[in-house]
Amino acid sequence: VSSAINATVSPSPFTVVSEGANITLSCQVSQRKRSASLPVVRWIFQPDSGGEELLVARVNMQKAKFYGNYTKSFPKPKMKLTVVKQGKIYNLLILNVSKGDRGMYFCRVQEFKRHRERWKASSNSSSSTHLRGSCRAPSVILNTHRAKI
Repeated sequence: VSSAINATVSPSPFTVVSEGANITLSCQVSQRKRSASLPVVRWIFQPDSGGEELLVARVNMQKAKFYGNYTKSFPKPKMKLTVVKQGKIYNLLILNVSKGDRGMYFCRVQEFKRHRERWKASSNSSSSTHLRGSCRAPSVILNTHRAKI
């Protein structure tokens, strides 16, 4: 059994969501090395239209939530980060799903531990979901991928 940190994004592959609906992506963090270690969790979005990855939201080691410039670019709230269980489950709610929401959503987790009065990164994990449009109906399909760094 690996003791490295592990991130898993759900819902499972090929979940269909109608445009205009809301969807919650969940990032579950497991297999933490030590109870004294703390995770930094980042939700990142890379649009299908190309371009760079955009920070959606982040939870730092001190439990504060930060929203990236991408999230703040909407005239009214579009995404919301909820920490369901500190250190374990981080939900990203996407409101009123549209074509512009198509792309990759990454949950990136980096574990930090205290070493000689300093915080040091000890392990990383990443998991992603591809949100894409369906040709037959106004809906989107989620495809989940997982990778360890």
